[in-house]
Amino acid sequence: MILGGAVTAFATRCLLVFYGYKSYKSIETTAWKDDAHWLTFWMLYAFLQWFEFWLDYFMFKFPFYFEAKLVLYVYLGLFAGATKVYEMGGKRAIQTTEGAVEQFSQRKEVQDTLQAVKAQQNRLMQQFSKKE
Repeated sequence: MILGGAVTAFATRCLLVFYGYKSYKSIETTAWKDDAHWLTFWMLYAFLQWFEFWLDYFMFKFPFYFEAKLVLYVYLGLFAGATKVYEMGGKRAIQTTEGAVEQFSQRKEVQDTLQAVKAQQNRLMQQFSKKE
């Protein structure tokens, strides 16, 4: 481990702030390619976060694991890696699981949970607006 978990975590957070800024700037342009790149990046990032939740528990002991994650985020964001990964296999994987995800999201338990979260959000927003 050259940099260590704390340094790479900090660098990753800095990259995410920068990528958020780049996403904002891309929205402000009329070109669609940069919008598509950043949407693809954030979609892959969300998937990687879910995957890392399980993977970090086992992989943190391997040398250069944190550095490899940092390099991956740099590649995905700055070198059009997100678009390349999506075109190489991400699109096919999403299309394969799309039906199962749609079916799961329509389950009564999921819909009930979403409704409860929305109700809680509305209560919190009302409380917040009263404090101002």
